[in-house]
Amino acid sequence: MKHACALLILLVSARMACAQAPGVPVYSEGRGARPNAVLTDQAKKLQAASELLSMTKALEQAQRTQCVIALPAADSKPLSPRERWQRARMAHLRVGQLYLCSKCDKWHLDLSGGYALTADGTVATCAHVIAPPPSMKEGWLVAATEDDVILPVIEVLACNAATDCAILRVKSDRPLTPLPLSLDVSPGDAVWCFSDPGGKRGYFSEGIVSRFVKRPFMTKKEAGKLPEGTELPKPVWLETTTDWAPGSSGSALVDQFGNAVGHVSEIQTVLEESLPARKRKNEATVSQQLGTQIVFHQAIGAVEILALVKKP
Repeated sequence: MKHACALLILLVSARMACAQAPGVPVYSEGRGARPNAVLTDQAKKLQAASELLSMTKALEQAQRTQCVIALPAADSKPLSPRERWQRARMAHLRVGQLYLCSKCDKWHLDLSGGYALTADGTVATCAHVIAPPPSMKEGWLVAATEDDVILPVIEVLACNAATDCAILRVKSDRPLTPLPLSLDVSPGDAVWCFSDPGGKRGYFSEGIVSRFVKRPFMTKKEAGKLPEGTELPKPVWLETTTDWAPGSSGSALVDQFGNAVGHVSEIQTVLEESLPARKRKNEATVSQQLGTQIVFHQAIGAVEILALVKKP
């Protein structure tokens, strides 16, 4: 009886010591947590060793409109929920800039999302993710794995700012876990996103595709800079009920087979309209706080990344 009680205590203690399944990370948050400190130190060492791609060079290379890479074929075998999470997590990379700030003269590491396209180092993300921050004095492109290892970005292979797509090449000592691209997606299909919304690491959300939309990504000001007569590009968007937030940009939207059907690009919030002045009974005492009616989560379709790729 004593042995049985001792065994039960050991089993309970083991479960309390590790609340999650094997291989599941527990992210540190709260006071004292400095998630980017280690990564910033790694990136600064690589920059000092001249192993990072400068933003000056990156912007020159971003003029390339196509590249030649061999993409894996789309998968058709459904994955279990855990397998789907694991594939999305292993393919996920954080992409952004190590830069010297013109305002505070300090180093910053600004990372969003991306995902591996091939095992040998090609990575997809948003074009706006690799755009220089407004306060950048000088900067360098970097990527980071889920295991907190900085990977140097060595080249921008192709980019289209009008469709918010970019393909990079990173240097890695081990093969990446790629996500095949798939265009076989329909409203009603379930989709998942592994990203870092608002800096909250490793958030995995589920939703469905709501509809497809074709509209410009460029603002009126940006469109006004196009040569006269240029047709305004209108990328294909997937609107979904999947959750994401700033910091998720560039992260893959995966289907039940573990294929990427798009990547996070925008959020549009629809707010209540304030009451017209003529309907207000007492302007001095009536105050209306605007509330959110709906939030549209919008991803760029995988077809736009495919448009950057020439067949080898």
